[in-house]
Amino acid sequence: MKNSTLKFWGVLDNALVSFLPQKAQFEILKSFLSKKKYSLAFYSLEDENTYMNNSIFIKKLQEKPKVSGFIFFSLLQISYRKNQNLELIKKILSKNYEVLFYRENIHLKNLKKFN
Repeated sequence: MKNSTLKFWGVLDNALVSFLPQKAQFEILKSFLSKKKYSLAFYSLEDENTYMNNSIFIKKLQEKPKVSGFIFFSLLQISYRKNQNLELIKKILSKNYEVLFYRENIHLKNLKKFN
């Protein structure tokens, strides 16, 4: 029997690490997805040099990981530059990935839902 659980790539928030460590963010996202019957397959974290432009995440997106989508700890993670958040969300959805934002409880399944 094939496992139909949707798997997501977690994108942890570097700005929160000083008071909400990676392990805690990981566990929160994992628990959140589990309640939705999804799973957390992998995770990544921008560093202090890349969090403003999300270059680590953009590189990962270009690699086309075998996941159903991406879950960010917060929409704020991709809001440091003007309009970047909208463009990045469109890019994710246009590649047929779902996108979730844990803190805001937003789940976008496709471009049509986004528009």
